[in-house]
Amino acid sequence: MTDISITSLLRTEWIIPIFLGMIFLASLFATKTKVPYTMILVGIGIAVSFVHVSGFGPIEKSRFLVDPKLILYFIVPPLIFEAMMKIDREQFKTVRISSLLLATLGVVLATLVGGFLLSYVAGLPIIVAFAFAALIAPTDAAIVIQIFKKIKVPAALTMLMESEASFNDATGLVIFSSIVALALAQGSTLESSDTISQINVDILAQTGHFAIVFFGGIAVGLGFAVAARFLMKLMNEPLPETALSVAVLFGSVVVANALQLSGLVAAAASGLYFGNLVMKGKGIMSEKAQLYSAHFWEMIAFFANSVAFLYLGLSMDILNMEKNLPLIAMAFGAVLAARAASTYPILAATHRFTHEKWPNAWRHVVMIGGMRGALSVALVATLPQSNFKDILEPMAFGVVLSSLIIQYPLLSRYIKKAFPETVSN
Repeated sequence: MTDISITSLLRTEWIIPIFLGMIFLASLFATKTKVPYTMILVGIGIAVSFVHVSGFGPIEKSRFLVDPKLILYFIVPPLIFEAMMKIDREQFKTVRISSLLLATLGVVLATLVGGFLLSYVAGLPIIVAFAFAALIAPTDAAIVIQIFKKIKVPAALTMLMESEASFNDATGLVIFSSIVALALAQGSTLESSDTISQINVDILAQTGHFAIVFFGGIAVGLGFAVAARFLMKLMNEPLPETALSVAVLFGSVVVANALQLSGLVAAAASGLYFGNLVMKGKGIMSEKAQLYSAHFWEMIAFFANSVAFLYLGLSMDILNMEKNLPLIAMAFGAVLAARAASTYPILAATHRFTHEKWPNAWRHVVMIGGMRGALSVALVATLPQSNFKDILEPMAFGVVLSSLIIQYPLLSRYIKKAFPETVSN
């Protein structure tokens, strides 16, 4: 009988069953504890990363890592699409102003406040400070929504945070890409040991560029979803109808990206339209097909979420973060301050001037619940190896990990205090 070593078990063909085993163990452990399975997957990834770095075991972390572009273009879009599919159009109307303002103006404010704080407090070069503020600004609502399932909160609050997270990924990506492009245009190769200390920005031009990228992405996503509505009338079987929804998602993402528009916004727009006007449209999809498609996308989102959080843990370089603890601490403080500076004024304004009402307790939940996730790590991982990346990478890893470790228990405790009558048994 042939001996099978531990190293041979970690060959490429074993990665998928090992990955599925990790998901199963994380889910099983999560049912026995109050810890979300996504947090457990992050812990597993960090453990694998630590074993690899320490050299104490045969694990090669590189076998588990995926291209960060795969996360951006094939893992994040299904999460956005599935989340927006579940949002009821009429309910979304009750939060749409606040949601879109937080996802656009809120990200801009967070980038400006975070960038200035890191530049003046931490002493980082301006280009580095603002690039980091942009890549860390998008929020990840996955863990927040899991908390909301255990501790019931008002539906409007859940919808606000989920829709904000679906749209602000695209805003952060556009701003980050623009800052990097401006740095390159003004003489930084991002590969030398120097980083330019200032950056000249044409506000009007950048605002126009953002509007084209953002609303162009919406147009592409809606175009694919509208086309699917007509094509769906020619079908009467759950399998091809569900396959068409997959084509809508990835078709809109690929076309939008090819046109240099936002594929993530296209995913959000197509998901919102498809879920409300195709799946729930009168005489378009049968009840059986709706149920089949909903279960399919729940499973896809589950695996995509698992990949994202496992990737997050595997990407962590604990030893490198340890060397940059003071910088990470300042960066985390700046991120919290930027989140507060962007959420409280916007929600106060919509509370006063629109029909969307946000009590103080709800505003605190939005602020504390602005946790960071795999998108920020994937963005920094796409940069070429350089001094620029060497500064941003440990900061991003450290802030994302701090966000999960600190904000998760803080949010759980605050929600139990703010909504005591809705705590699930």
